[in-house]
Amino acid sequence: MATDYFVSATGSNTNSGKSSNSPFLTIQKAHDLTVAGDTVFVMNGTYGSQSGPILNVTRSGAATGYITFKAFKGHFPKITAAGNVWNAVSINGSYIVFDGFELIGNNANITYDKALAIYTEAANGGTNWSTYANYNTNAITIGGPRDESKLPHHVVVRNCKVHDFPGGGINSIQADYTTIENNVVYNNAWYMMYAGSGISILTPFNWDRTTGYKNIIRNNICNTNKTTIPWVSLKKLSDGNGIIIDVNQRAYNDQSGTTPDPANAYTGRTLVENNVSVNNGGSGIHTYKADHVDIINNTAYHNGTVVGYPDIFSNACQDVNIINNIMYARLGGDCNSKPKNTSEVYSHNIYFNGKVGFQGPNDVVIDPQFVNLSTDLFLGNFNLKASSPAIDQGSNAAGLYGQKDIMGIARPQGAKPDKGAYEFNNTPVTIITSLEKPFDSEAILYPNPVSKFLSVKLSETQKSNAQIEILNCYGTSIKKQLLDNLTNEVNVEQLSSGLYIVVISHDNRITSVHKFLKQ
Repeated sequence: MATDYFVSATGSNTNSGKSSNSPFLTIQKAHDLTVAGDTVFVMNGTYGSQSGPILNVTRSGAATGYITFKAFKGHFPKITAAGNVWNAVSINGSYIVFDGFELIGNNANITYDKALAIYTEAANGGTNWSTYANYNTNAITIGGPRDESKLPHHVVVRNCKVHDFPGGGINSIQADYTTIENNVVYNNAWYMMYAGSGISILTPFNWDRTTGYKNIIRNNICNTNKTTIPWVSLKKLSDGNGIIIDVNQRAYNDQSGTTPDPANAYTGRTLVENNVSVNNGGSGIHTYKADHVDIINNTAYHNGTVVGYPDIFSNACQDVNIINNIMYARLGGDCNSKPKNTSEVYSHNIYFNGKVGFQGPNDVVIDPQFVNLSTDLFLGNFNLKASSPAIDQGSNAAGLYGQKDIMGIARPQGAKPDKGAYEFNNTPVTIITSLEKPFDSEAILYPNPVSKFLSVKLSETQKSNAQIEILNCYGTSIKKQLLDNLTNEVNVEQLSSGLYIVVISHDNRITSVHKFLKQ
């Protein structure tokens, strides 16, 4: 019989861990007891490490019962990592679900000059690995490089907010059947010397020899992931992509040169669908020496800011379909590139504002007309205006596109699917991502924008023991205030102009999250 375990930042590892009133202190303690079908519910609090991973998953579930690590309902646990930590979360078990966490890296305490000095030391033969880890910490790694991977399979990472890690965001290396969905991944890979990206799948292995979809990356938002430090292997800047499918024509340890052993080639397909990738240093979506990839209904905007890659880039690949996407380049940038073979298929895409390396059947060069164009994660709105030429113009080939868009709206709404990650449905859409989730009780904030006093109207159930916390766009707490009336005023006159996040809590439980613009 499956067991539920509970973890709280105020718990104790001497507790039973089997109820929310008797939780463990650490996620690892709960993990070490799990078997197939068990769920570990993690409650509010910050779970951090300065040495080794916060969670090292080595146990496996089964096809009939995954082991699940999940935020407890109404809770938003945070995982932080700094110091001698290469991976905040390491997953080397199979049949695993990791769901609903915020992972926060140490970028705020790292400087470019120090990271460059660390790179220079390592490039000259240095081996101070415990120090290097702090400048290369990844958020989540499934499997791993060299002999670190235990060849995990059937792993799902969903509904997470992953940001500000000097290393990569969500990585799958030497794994199979990886699903990465509904995550917000931003400001990662800035200081690492190993050419990381926001979301990456590298050298998957064949757990079986099937040829259908085995790896899936869908419904993610990737913003401002980039590299600023050279890749120690090549001594130059590389990658920093929003999403990359990287090398599946050979196995990780296949050293057979330009003609890899075909027996090691990955047989499965990879689906990259309904993602929004904005302002990354490399491509929005990138495939390199990776075959059997379908890139369908994605939106890529203003990418290649560091290394100049196209918004969507297929490089040295076979059997790649790039269909129903929107590629809106930065000024002077490239939307796409010319295919090197006929098995790279472009069709029904929109290109705008940059160089078009290749235009396939039913591709058009035209402004897609987004609701609000911005590289800012909080301000950009890549829904389509009612007048958008992307509406009802995608390919409607059977089985090509998913039944829902990034917001869960049924696709198609018209005779054909729209191009890009969002399906227009002619009704106002409230953008809710992992950054902003609905709660049991909602407060009302007005006016918005605001210059001096922000009014906060609470529900009857919130009017006592309530608190407001204001955070800037980087998640830093700026102001806290108790709320003890149905309608309260908060003085924001001293805040700088810009966008802010508001967290309303009641009895130490988050009840609603909002945004306001300070004039």
